[in-house]
Amino acid sequence: MIINTNPDEGVDNKKKLEVLSKIDELKVIANNHYLMNNFDEAIKIAEEIMDIAEQAKLYSVVREEGEYIANLYKQAKDEHNYLVIRDDFESLEEQFDELVGKGNIEEAHDLVQTFKQYYEKNIDLNSFANVTEFLSRDSSIWDKFNTREQNIIRQLEPLEIQFTSYINTNNLSLAGETLEKAKVLLKKLTNIGVRKMWETSGIMFLELRKKYVLNENIENNLNEVSRLTENYEFDKAKKILDSKIEFLENMGLTEYNQKIKAKKKYILDAESKYLKLQEDLLSLEVLIKDNIAHNHFKQAINNINQIIKISRFIGKNKSIERFNEYIDMIEEKIRLGAETEMIANRVKDLNSQAIIALKVEEYDNSLLIFKEIIELIKTKKPQ
Repeated sequence: MIINTNPDEGVDNKKKLEVLSKIDELKVIANNHYLMNNFDEAIKIAEEIMDIAEQAKLYSVVREEGEYIANLYKQAKDEHNYLVIRDDFESLEEQFDELVGKGNIEEAHDLVQTFKQYYEKNIDLNSFANVTEFLSRDSSIWDKFNTREQNIIRQLEPLEIQFTSYINTNNLSLAGETLEKAKVLLKKLTNIGVRKMWETSGIMFLELRKKYVLNENIENNLNEVSRLTENYEFDKAKKILDSKIEFLENMGLTEYNQKIKAKKKYILDAESKYLKLQEDLLSLEVLIKDNIAHNHFKQAINNINQIIKISRFIGKNKSIERFNEYIDMIEEKIRLGAETEMIANRVKDLNSQAIIALKVEEYDNSLLIFKEIIELIKTKKPQ
């Protein structure tokens, strides 16, 4: 503090020196209290100095000490205010540093804002250097955080557009690749709204993917059922279909009911037609045996051709081969029968001629005819 050492009028120099010496001593004491933040004690000493100065009519000292006391009151008030917020502030600093260290910038900043809103109505927080420095640090961290967040969000925006487009066009492969790219960026992002949006998109993608895989699986199963049905492997086809029906019922999935029912009807209809054709084959086989037994060979061949036609339709290739051989055998019988009949008629005719020759005593001619008959029988006898 600067003291006006010019003596006021009416004060003895010796007395003045004693007073000034006393005031200097008290100022030292007051200053010590000030340095120790004992503002109340410093104010008491300052008031004592003012009393001494006033009695000695040292009005400049009185004015100076009055200003000094006013400043002490202000600092005392500030000190009181700081004591009020100190515990909360120190706790805030500790929590803030811990959250920032973990990367929870938003939560850390929210704590600071709550602290400010609670105290700044009644206390000038900027009057405390450590608080001001802390708030500045929070502001800097928050600005950097927001800048980084916005950069990531800007990178995510085109990915969101692509993802939506791929989903709408059912291009799940590219949608999945886009989602994976977004996940890399989302690891660095803390914005809850954006993360929630992508989380929802991820869930939607998984549901669509699950449905796509299920559809593909069902389509593959139905195609296999059709293949087995076309090959007349009805038991295998029904087993696959029944297994799929049970699975869908357990999963509570009803949207495939109509398609499954249609496929089951297709199998049953095909099996019914197949069984009817099998019955027809058995009936034809019985009829063929009867035809052959009565030498109705042509009718037997017609019936065999009908069996071959049915067998070809239902894929019984072995039956086709067997009945083709059967036809060849019957046709050979028909050929041999016709040849035998022809020889028999020729023999009968020659025999008649030989008898007539004998009657008219043409013995040589009759002998030639009998030789021809014998030769014909020997060379043309069916095997």
